[in-house]
Amino acid sequence: MSEVSLGAVVSLAEATDMVEHVGGKVSFIFKGEMGIGKSAILSTLADRLGDAYRYVYAETQTFDVGDVSGVPFTELINGVKVTRFAPNILTGVHSDKPIFFMADEIGKAMRPVQNSMLRLFQSHKIGENSLPKGSRVFGTTNLAVEGLSDHVQQHAQNRVSMVEVSKPRASEWLPWGMTNGINPIVLAWVKKFPHCLASYKDGEGNPYISYPSKTEGAFVSPRSLENASHIMWSRGKLSDNAVAAGIRGCVGGAAAADLMTFAQTFDRLPSWEATIADPTGCMVPSAQDFAANYVTVFSGISLVDKTTMTPFMTYLRRLPKEYQGVFALSIQASPKRDVAIRNRTFITWATDNEWMM
Repeated sequence: MSEVSLGAVVSLAEATDMVEHVGGKVSFIFKGEMGIGKSAILSTLADRLGDAYRYVYAETQTFDVGDVSGVPFTELINGVKVTRFAPNILTGVHSDKPIFFMADEIGKAMRPVQNSMLRLFQSHKIGENSLPKGSRVFGTTNLAVEGLSDHVQQHAQNRVSMVEVSKPRASEWLPWGMTNGINPIVLAWVKKFPHCLASYKDGEGNPYISYPSKTEGAFVSPRSLENASHIMWSRGKLSDNAVAAGIRGCVGGAAAADLMTFAQTFDRLPSWEATIADPTGCMVPSAQDFAANYVTVFSGISLVDKTTMTPFMTYLRRLPKEYQGVFALSIQASPKRDVAIRNRTFITWATDNEWMM
């Protein structure tokens, strides 16, 4: 077993905590693999802290120097015409609230833009203008090894804390997916094949992920899975060929083939209405059909409410025990947790199967 290197990387949740609680004193630049959700730190902070702050997203790879340093104008002071600089409104410096300023893709920004932003990172100032008291500034960038031209100069790194963010594992991503409306077919597939969210650092031979300098085209990441989910939700309005092509363009050929197999499995299952109407007689998947069982579980989590929880639990008890356990553990990490723990049938199941919880 390899040793854990404490402090080498943080999770996205830990990165968010760092910005919230330390970001007023220390500016962070978070580096990590592409598509893992680094940019979502800002929206997570907004969900957490609400309208007490203003949230400013700056796509710095598209910035020119004037977008940071400001536009020159002249002013007469003591009889002398001098040049001053008006800051870009996109910086949020005009805000009447403290701001969270995220410099996204800072490692891809032009060198003059990075230099212009150093004072913002270190002193929360843009030219002669200061951000409102209580503001935080942080940035995101990709790993240099990925070959995307991300580079932050050493003297700039010395003004901030450069921290690597780990790629979310399936166990981290699935609760997020259930909370954020990811299609149950996609959730079921990730549950069955959790290595689809492994890191290239875990070893060679994973057909789903990106390997620096080797992978070309689409691959599986938290971002691309979310895009695939949008397409999967629209299956009823698109041909199977269009769905497969769209998903392939998001996550690559290997993952798309698997996801389409799961989707076709879903089509063979009884409808939600039929399941709820006849939970003791409705068809159940065979024990060997793992795709059908996983899709049943995650469809149930997506659709169940307080009026259908009892009949669905009756149906669920007819599935192999391992899938009952997947449902029970997963629903408690989802927005439907209260529906489950307040349902007498679920409580009875949990009591009878305490060893699985």
